[in-house]
Amino acid sequence: MNQESVASMSLKVIGVILIVSSLVDYVLLAIPFQPGSREWQIAYAAQIVERGIIPLVGIAFLVTGAWMERSEGGGAVKRNPFQDLRFWAFVLSTILGLVFLVVFPLHLNNVRLQRSEALQQIREQASQTEGQILSQLENENVESEIQQRRGAIGEQIRQLLSNPDQLNQALQSPDVPQQEKELLEQFQQNPQALDQFLNQQFSAENLRTQQLTQIRSRQQELESQTKTRFTKLAVQTGISSLLLSVAYSIIGWTGLKSMGSVGGGRRKSMGR
Repeated sequence: MNQESVASMSLKVIGVILIVSSLVDYVLLAIPFQPGSREWQIAYAAQIVERGIIPLVGIAFLVTGAWMERSEGGGAVKRNPFQDLRFWAFVLSTILGLVFLVVFPLHLNNVRLQRSEALQQIREQASQTEGQILSQLENENVESEIQQRRGAIGEQIRQLLSNPDQLNQALQSPDVPQQEKELLEQFQQNPQALDQFLNQQFSAENLRTQQLTQIRSRQQELESQTKTRFTKLAVQTGISSLLLSVAYSIIGWTGLKSMGSVGGGRRKSMGR
């Protein structure tokens, strides 16, 4: 056996191993089999598309090895295509092309539906949380707690304003935020501004506004993250599936036609 024969045989063996191992992998990835679950369909489509290039490489190795064998005259010409590994490789390539072509719109639709459900769930949770906050704020105990906190904070600020040394120390301290320093200076110049500030900050209405703002800000953040995540999933898997479908289909149909298994390939070769 010369080097060319060893090379062609090695390519065919590697090709068959890649193809068979990939098909086995596709079967194992489907376990547990839950075709009725949209989450399962999305995950399975992403997994097989991610591994979709391996059978393609295997087919390329197998066909290249068979071509090298035939070009060196080391293999007999088979009249029956069913006895030729290339035929089955091209048939598999055509089938996989159809599979990935079906996966493309199916995956995009599943992602679209899953995205809509996820966004609806986020909105429902935000609405439920808003309802709970509004219900809590209607409680008389909450209003009493707000007033107590308002009085405690106001008393602390008044004590600080009445002590010039502590006030100057706070104004010069790098640990005190600039915004708080500006408020202290404003309260020092206008004591009535302190009561206005406390009335604005420590009220059920202000607390309601703050809570609702936080909830809606979090809702927008989650919606943005969800849209980005599902868009990436749709684009990455969808485009890859379409490209794999084109590659497999071209190889499969071109190969079968060259062997005379489809179209008029055999009739043209016989008429020459």
